[in-house]
Amino acid sequence: MTSPSAAATGRRRLLPWLLSSGALLALGLPLLLLSFGRPIQDLGAPPTPAAQVAPEAAPFQALSAPPVIAIQAGHWEAAGLPDELAKLRRSTGASYGNLREVDINRAVASALATLAEARGWKVLLLPATVPPGLRADAFIALHADWSDSPAKRGWKLAPPWRASPASRQLARALAESFAAESSLVRDEGGVTIGMRGYFAFSYRRFKHAVSPFTPAVVLELGFITNAEEGASLARRPEYWAGLVLRGLEGYLAAEDRNRADDFRPAVYGWVAASGDSLYAREGPGEGARRLWPLEAGRAAMPVDESGDWLEVFVPRRRATGWVRKSEVQGAAAPLRLPAVPATGDR
Repeated sequence: MTSPSAAATGRRRLLPWLLSSGALLALGLPLLLLSFGRPIQDLGAPPTPAAQVAPEAAPFQALSAPPVIAIQAGHWEAAGLPDELAKLRRSTGASYGNLREVDINRAVASALATLAEARGWKVLLLPATVPPGLRADAFIALHADWSDSPAKRGWKLAPPWRASPASRQLARALAESFAAESSLVRDEGGVTIGMRGYFAFSYRRFKHAVSPFTPAVVLELGFITNAEEGASLARRPEYWAGLVLRGLEGYLAAEDRNRADDFRPAVYGWVAASGDSLYAREGPGEGARRLWPLEAGRAAMPVDESGDWLEVFVPRRRATGWVRKSEVQGAAAPLRLPAVPATGDR
């Protein structure tokens, strides 16, 4: 049994500890609450320190002539990726029979480089490794796809999460070029989270990524597992390069290099549904198909917008959907940030 004197001594020792702990709690709790409310600008990345300038807010400097076009042949020299992307060194691309995606990517990229240089543009032909903070008038990552079904076919493309207006315009111009070919089909609904989170876009996560001011797109030309597309991709690289070139010409003709706001990616804070009956939709409009309910109070990350609509990424579902801006409100970032791995293309 503890003696009265020992108990008194224990109380005297405990009192300063309680006082200091209370002071720390009083100081720490407001800071903790503030950290909960801080908007997160990148999926899977820590918040930007207050003293650090966000990459999107850095001073913008327009590029000078001639146009600079960066063409990445997907998976080419993947074994040489830097340590920060070591997990992708084995991402050597799809293969089917005697077709290898990386060979197709290289052939189309080389043909495109030749065509672009003939236009007087400056061309950067890149392997998997991207020079840190790469600035260019356009960055295009070329890939080919694979499927279990030999009937699967079609092209698809995607700009980054929170794309700048210039990235969106580049994607539209390329899509219009491919859509103009009656012999080709679009892989509707085929764009994946992995494409939009392509490692070369992720300047907040990796040093070897494009600048936030570089309009960027990842393009899946077609399926090597489809007999018709696979043969065309392998035998006609100049044809596919010509489609990309046509889209680039349309984009460069319309874009003003000096319009800084066109090149700044959007930055959003987290949001949550303001009511109990909000459903995410497949596209930005009331006529778009309803996908799943957005639970009230559960944080979602906006990644794009169109008029009165926001596209939000829901970490728990690992999916995105569109909601009206008027139906969501600002929300604190989740305590556990979503872990979005670096992806090679898909």
